[in-house]
Amino acid sequence: MLINNEFNEEKIQSPQQYIWSIFKSKNIAVVSMWAVVALILIAIFCQYIMPYPPALQHPDMLLLPPYWVDGSNPAHLLGTDDLGRDTFSRLLKGIQLTLTGALLITVAISLLGLIIGSTAALLKGVKASIVHHLLDALLTIPTLLTALILIVLFGMSFENSLLAVSLSLLPQFIRGIYNCIETELNKQYVVALRLDGSTNLRLLRYGILPNIIEPIVTLLNRIFTMAVLEITTLGFLGFGANLEEIELGALIAKNLDLIYISPYLVLFPGLAIFMIIIIFNIFAEGIRHAVIEGED
Repeated sequence: MLINNEFNEEKIQSPQQYIWSIFKSKNIAVVSMWAVVALILIAIFCQYIMPYPPALQHPDMLLLPPYWVDGSNPAHLLGTDDLGRDTFSRLLKGIQLTLTGALLITVAISLLGLIIGSTAALLKGVKASIVHHLLDALLTIPTLLTALILIVLFGMSFENSLLAVSLSLLPQFIRGIYNCIETELNKQYVVALRLDGSTNLRLLRYGILPNIIEPIVTLLNRIFTMAVLEITTLGFLGFGANLEEIELGALIAKNLDLIYISPYLVLFPGLAIFMIIIIFNIFAEGIRHAVIEGED
């Protein structure tokens, strides 16, 4: 795209600059980007933001409501639980564990899945057929069931739950990359690159991958969303974080008996899960639309 600077000189934007200019023109996408940055900063600096240690008990301040409800205490913005622990501190710790876990899973799956999926898509003959049917077989098993089976094998802990969720979601990403590359292999520009003597690595790096950024963004967004949901589901069922590790799903499960006495203890973690998913989905959709418009 041509743009004019203050000296009336024409300058050609790079594809990345053009996509960024499209992205920042969409207000909701920019807002979601800053919200993503804020969530990541909360996860990184959680220890310095929490007003109290999440396990610290205040026996004289049990089940306090949030500050805007009668009977609250300004020292505890979102109230306390049945043991007098600060709800805001525990919520921040839960966001840290859930968000960090989902991001680690997404990064690990993207690296492994891209390598395995690309390699599988470039195979031919019997090997390609075996890989194709193996991926189809793995996708027939529900991811949550796979994660539960793996946790039983590995043992119940937050780290093992992250490993189990990663292994359960990996086949989906591999299959997605496999399908994207297989579709591109039938296009004319790939044939031209092969005739030009390009190796498989060069073909992927300069030909195929730049043309499948949009589906990759969609795949990563789906994997992140499913990772958040599975981490919290496993935590809710008691297969994830232990008593010392305050994850959002486990936080809901621990306070479920108090829902009629203090519904805020269940409402806040649920809203946190909802907001994490919505913010990252809007951010990913903004990137996807910018990439699509940039290619047109």
